[in-house]
Amino acid sequence: MSSISYAIAGQLAKRLSEKAGVFRDIYYTAGFSEPFDAYLSKCITAYLFTTPVVAVAAFVLHSLILRYSLLFSVILSLLLLIIYSLLFLAFTLYYPVYRRHARGLKIDSRIPYTISYFAALAAAGMGIEDLMERVAQVEDVKEVAREFTLFLTDVKVLGFDVLTALERRAKMSPSIVLSLFFTGLRDTYITVGNLYEYSAFMARRLMELKRYILRSVLNSISMVAEAYITLMVAAPLMFVIMLAIMGMLGGTIAGLPPQLIILVLLVIGIPVSAIAVLLMLDGILSRV
Repeated sequence: MSSISYAIAGQLAKRLSEKAGVFRDIYYTAGFSEPFDAYLSKCITAYLFTTPVVAVAAFVLHSLILRYSLLFSVILSLLLLIIYSLLFLAFTLYYPVYRRHARGLKIDSRIPYTISYFAALAAAGMGIEDLMERVAQVEDVKEVAREFTLFLTDVKVLGFDVLTALERRAKMSPSIVLSLFFTGLRDTYITVGNLYEYSAFMARRLMELKRYILRSVLNSISMVAEAYITLMVAAPLMFVIMLAIMGMLGGTIAGLPPQLIILVLLVIGIPVSAIAVLLMLDGILSRV
């Protein structure tokens, strides 16, 4: 698939890659294994193959199903095609940003424990390459292990020295915390060379930050629990009782019968509220 898409749109992808700027940098911190040119060529090829399908489907919908005039069908089809193109472009640019953010959250939630383990190994006097290799071997979270493995790849495969490899990892890490750790590790390696003191200091500070985040998460969850009780238990009961009484008395609300409003509340209102609560919980727990 990559070779076919690159043969179709490789030259255009190269030209666009040179003008991508910050999006290219974001792409390389998002954890993709293929070059940015290959990603762009895949997206361009997918757009070239799907655009005619969307255009034909839009024209058939407007002319044959909705029975619009030929001119009006063409105009609406072009408008729909423009909307599709903008959405496709937004997805192409946003997906690396989303993936980078997701990787950064995973790394940030794990990195205090990883650096604590790093400090324990550094106390035994291990060298920085041995430390990185040991952490990459035992780390359970693959996103964190990948960052340390990439350092080893830079040193052992690409031939960079330790300082350059640490600088590259600091620039290309999706996590600000890990980037700061690599930068400080590089400065420590240049100056005093005591990796244990620096990593132990970072571990203590990150553990304090982790405890603060956990306390804020607990407070947020308690607020969500109160909102859940209000939205999902008390409010539906109150509205159903009120609407049922109004229905027995023969009243209406904005011309709508209370029975219809109760049905909408039970079928749409409560499920939507439950989904909103789940999304709030997912957003809160992603920080842990």
